[in-house]
Amino acid sequence: MGAPEEEKPRPPSDITVFGANCTLHGLSHIFLPGGVTLRRLLWAAAFCSSLSVFLYHVADSVSDYYEYSHITMLDEMDSPIMNFPAITICNYNRFRKSQIRRNDIFWMAGMLGVEQGDFDDFMAAIGQPTDNSKFFPSKTFNMLEFVQRTSHNIEEMLLDCKYRGKDCGPENFTTVSKSPLPKSVNCSQFTLQNSQMPF
Repeated sequence: MGAPEEEKPRPPSDITVFGANCTLHGLSHIFLPGGVTLRRLLWAAAFCSSLSVFLYHVADSVSDYYEYSHITMLDEMDSPIMNFPAITICNYNRFRKSQIRRNDIFWMAGMLGVEQGDFDDFMAAIGQPTDNSKFFPSKTFNMLEFVQRTSHNIEEMLLDCKYRGKDCGPENFTTVSKSPLPKSVNCSQFTLQNSQMPF
């Protein structure tokens, strides 16, 4: 008669293997082989309470996010007189067609993209006389004079102006750019320094 076979140890359960290999703090102390002990119960209670607090804060943060709450802070200051900001008016039309002459076209044809044979057509297109029988080009050409004569000025651009209930006009503006370059624009800036108005 043979000797009784020794009972083989039971292999650890899957949850025990998972707990032993899991990096989540506390699980390896809860899921151990063997029966339930006080130590394992304390670890389980600590783990569950920590997980509950964590999930509560996550839910609270998500709820806050979806409320789209915001805080607006305003700082008011009363002042009887405010510093007026600089207002600049520019006209991006570089030249006034009514001020362009045939002599200007003669000297500026390359910059304006006009061929010499198209002078008459160009003059007609801008509403200027096309008769060139008496035309003689000048010996020199002053670009600054051309820009000052043909550019838009504040006297023509300003239709109405009021500041603090009082009328203002072109005399309250200062030209801030009048470059002789053909691609420049003429700008005027409202300035109180040059004004004689009792603002």
